[in-house]
Amino acid sequence: MSGTVGQSVADNGGDQAGEPGIRLSSGAEHLPGGRTELRLGADGALLVERVTGTGRDLRQGRVDAALVQRVLTAIRAAAPGLSPAEAPAPPVRTLLVTGLLPAGDTLWADGTSAPLPDVAAALEALLGQVLKPAAAAPLPGALVRLDGRGPDLADGTPQALAAIGSVQGRPAYALAEPGQGFGLADLETQGSLGGSGAESGMLPTAVALGTVAGRELFAVGGEDGAVQVWDAVSGSLLHGTSGGEGAQVVAAGVVQGVALAFSGGREGEVRAWRAEDGRALGLLSVAGQGAAALCYARCGDLHLVAAAGDDAVVRVWDVNSGERLHLLVGHRDRVAALAVLSLGDQAVLASSGLDGEIRLWDLATGQPVSVLTGHSATVTGLAFLDLAERPVLASSSLDGTVRTWDVYDGTALHGWSAGGGWLTSAAAVELAGSPAVVTGDENGRVALWDPATGALLGSCDAPGAVNALAVAQLDGRPVLVVGHGDGTVRVRDAATRAELYVLGPDGGPVSSVAVAAAEEGQVLVCGTAAGAVRCHALRDGVQLSVPTPHTGPVSRLAFAEPAGTDTPAALVSAGADGTVRVRNALDGTPLLQLMAHQDGVTAMALGEADGHRLLATAGAECTVRLWDGTRGNAGPVLGGLPQPAEALVFGALDGRPVVIAGSADGTVLVWDVRDGRQTATLTGGGTAVRSLVCQDLDGEVLLAAGDQSSTLRLWHLASGTLLNEAELDRVPLAIAFGEAGLHVVGAGGATLL
Repeated sequence: MSGTVGQSVADNGGDQAGEPGIRLSSGAEHLPGGRTELRLGADGALLVERVTGTGRDLRQGRVDAALVQRVLTAIRAAAPGLSPAEAPAPPVRTLLVTGLLPAGDTLWADGTSAPLPDVAAALEALLGQVLKPAAAAPLPGALVRLDGRGPDLADGTPQALAAIGSVQGRPAYALAEPGQGFGLADLETQGSLGGSGAESGMLPTAVALGTVAGRELFAVGGEDGAVQVWDAVSGSLLHGTSGGEGAQVVAAGVVQGVALAFSGGREGEVRAWRAEDGRALGLLSVAGQGAAALCYARCGDLHLVAAAGDDAVVRVWDVNSGERLHLLVGHRDRVAALAVLSLGDQAVLASSGLDGEIRLWDLATGQPVSVLTGHSATVTGLAFLDLAERPVLASSSLDGTVRTWDVYDGTALHGWSAGGGWLTSAAAVELAGSPAVVTGDENGRVALWDPATGALLGSCDAPGAVNALAVAQLDGRPVLVVGHGDGTVRVRDAATRAELYVLGPDGGPVSSVAVAAAEEGQVLVCGTAAGAVRCHALRDGVQLSVPTPHTGPVSRLAFAEPAGTDTPAALVSAGADGTVRVRNALDGTPLLQLMAHQDGVTAMALGEADGHRLLATAGAECTVRLWDGTRGNAGPVLGGLPQPAEALVFGALDGRPVVIAGSADGTVLVWDVRDGRQTATLTGGGTAVRSLVCQDLDGEVLLAAGDQSSTLRLWHLASGTLLNEAELDRVPLAIAFGEAGLHVVGAGGATLL
């Protein structure tokens, strides 16, 4: 659960009276960062709460027993603390342990004789990882499992949305209202021009209506991160993406010569995509349970996908027909890893997870083959290999060991310690005709091992915990694909461990990687902790598609005309995940991506200055940023806002381009685009500005602003003089100057002033 308002952590378990647990608290409600609390139960139950002056954000989930044990061990070795009765008042940071220590309930606090022990840093890292899933994650993804979706909009309340443009050359508007779907209407006659009903299955969070490259287009962004674009005249869908639904795990395979990507997340169904262009192909039902592990396999003429997750059940489908073939039951807790060994017309599936067991299944019949026990913690990685002409399974675990197993006999062959630390993933590779086991760990180390002896063959290190591993062939040599907690993907020569290239962070810590060997070239598919799916050409890392452009609600949409002969018309989308994505408006091809604001984009506008496309974005940190809208180069960061901007617009004043922001407290600020200088401050009515429009009328520049209290204000921009103020019967969601006056669109439709 996330984005919950009005519910305290104390009402949801954790370290309530009588329940053992750990609580880390810091800050205060009235401070800019608010007050945060992390509560960790002895059983791994996790609750994180952030309370600010504008609302409450609550996340819950579970952490692995290995992390709980490490934290408790460190706390028991810490210097003595204080009595809970000695707790200082907020905003002092405190660590409280209840019911877990021989000395009784104990508290540590900054600025006292008992400062917080070093283990508080690990808890702070966990707190940040939960609240900011798109940021670099120091803890391995295998340790943390959140319930439900990732971050939602601050108050979680659906709002009406509107945009003004044209359809068939006539003024028109787009309107989306909670519970009523979305649609287009004539601005002057109010006649409907088409749309959806409430049953469309999409909860709109952004709309845009624009004319680009001679086409009138309509776009809708959804609460789940989906973006759809229609021809506004014909009503035909031109292109679109599906929501991420927390798509943290991926698989890849080639079916009928086409590279496919499969993705699953904390909830929802398993999705299938064309890797090359991101086109959605359909769903594989897991009854909304999501998936923590995915695997593609070829078994004779069948193309199979297996998925498993929190319900401890493994599901297997025929990809071509979508038919579910098997429901494999036996695990006692969440399944975290899957691997398949193809043996001609037969195949063996291996599954493992939090119960520490490895189960082998006959995929032809769905029957269990054997249960392998020996690990003392979560089994995080599985890989099949050939050793002395017999199939062998290798496994890695949070207990820090690697083990090998005879597949035919179901017996243990060998086991060894990897040298300390949590092992997070495993793969198998052949080097000079001999097999090797590959492991990744919490410290960013990738190691290769002789499966027969456990001898270390070589290793390499990189920043960020290793969360995922895959092996592929590139130009006849084996390569390792390594996904890290800092969001990078590193492709290495397996024999030398030399780094071939690095893909930068995009969509959060990498949680899963897979490779498909298609005819047109191998495709690398990545899933991230924040829910993004990315597809790249393995050879050089060039991005092919982004099936899930945003990992949270789409906060703003806008169309842009072509910027010169080499830059096509664009659709720009901004999200609560902090990213801005630029796509070809007509076919959806990805053009540009930016990490604009870490805590989410609250407003966005497109403009032009000196022949260049400009982009302005606003964020929760009360700044406005300017960007080159074609190349993505960052420009000035504009400050001075008392509250985050909720509306932005470009204009011109005395021949110079300006950007104008309307904030959540009604204040309107104006900056010069060329030098970033603030040129004006206009005082509003104390409620959020929902819409802005700037217009030059006979040489005089006017600014109209509509706010949440249903008030419309009209200013003379050069002098800052308030010309008019009108109370309306609706919140002005979109405004446009017309020959007969001001057109205002709000819930219920349009009106003329």
